[in-house]
Amino acid sequence: MKALSEFTIFILDQLTPLAPINVRRMFGAECLFKNGKMFAIINHEQMYLKANNDTAHHFIQRDCEPFSYLTTRAGIQKRVLLHYYQLPESALDDVDELCDWVRLGILASQP
Repeated sequence: MKALSEFTIFILDQLTPLAPINVRRMFGAECLFKNGKMFAIINHEQMYLKANNDTAHHFIQRDCEPFSYLTTRAGIQKRVLLHYYQLPESALDDVDELCDWVRLGILASQP
């Protein structure tokens, strides 16, 4: 199995207060899981957190970009947006802020 990226290792270290968190590789990204539910995507040293109707406004207010990817069907290329938003950059400098944002992602992922 390929080693985790340095960025993912850094994030997991910062999220120790929220342990246990599991990591699985999916779609070329590293995905974080809590209680069997995916709450984050780490792709190209960017972290995206799951959002729902109750939490999305927190990300939108901070101008966080949604996670998207390109797909081709029947020869037509289309951009697909997922309900995951980029972590505010300031959260990488403050463990408490990071954990607060991650809690929103975990909340959105749980039934």
